Amino acid sequence: MVISLLILMFFFVGCSKESQTEHPLARVGSSVLLENDIDNKMTEDKVFDFVENWVTEKVLMEKAKEAGFFKDKRLKDKRDLFYNKLVLSSFIDNSLTKDINISKEEVLNYYNSSKGFFSRKQDEVFVHHFFSKEIEQLRSIKRQLLKGKNRKNTTKIRNDYNVEPVFVKKGFSIKEIDDALFESKKTGFIGPIRTELGFHLFDVIKRYKKGSELGLEYSYDEIYQRLLKKKKSINKKSFVDSLKRNTNIFINSKYRKIKDET
Repeated sequence: MVISLLILMFFFVGCSKESQTEHPLARVGSSVLLENDIDNKMTEDKVFDFVENWVTEKVLMEKAKEAGFFKDKRLKDKRDLFYNKLVLSSFIDNSLTKDINISKEEVLNYYNSSKGFFSRKQDEVFVHHFFSKEIEQLRSIKRQLLKGKNRKNTTKIRNDYNVEPVFVKKGFSIKEIDDALFESKKTGFIGPIRTELGFHLFDVIKRYKKGSELGLEYSYDEIYQRLLKKKKSINKKSFVDSLKRNTNIFINSKYRKIKDET
């Protein structure tokens, strides 16, 4: 009775799983590529390429396995060496970072002494960006903003649509948006612009030319990372030396860089 019950449970669970199984996009041996494995933001051409590359990789892996490459000691040693270096790098980076403090004053001093290094590589615009699937909604927003001369009303509209000011670089957006934003030289409203995903409306606040100086607020993160990297490099040797001093180590005198004086 118990055995029969277990068989029935297995049968219904199996049927349930089978009914929920997706249609495979591709299969190579026992490996299966399902729809959930594909980024739903991919274009049709990208999906075709992804599936083809997946099949190629799986076929090569199967043949490499049959040829014994997964048992190759040299490859395993290289894999282990790479993994060990990755672990050590992560450990050192984490250990050094947590003890480093970088003040705003340090960032400001670095910026003032290196202003020539912080300039724009492309034209940019500083904008408020509105998006909607319906063009009439954006036209309505545009009319409200053009009528709403006072700042309070304008702020309310932007808050209602959860709009924050952003920088947009030339060449980093889809063609329709890039052309509309950078062929024009004016500030103010541009759009609605039709794209495959919907409609876009931009309120251009300010324009910046390629080569113009970047402000501190725009350069802050890059300067912070530069200072962090420099301090980690300086502190690395003393950190490693301190670990060695607190660890029981033996090195044959024949292989010491500096031999003990007797």
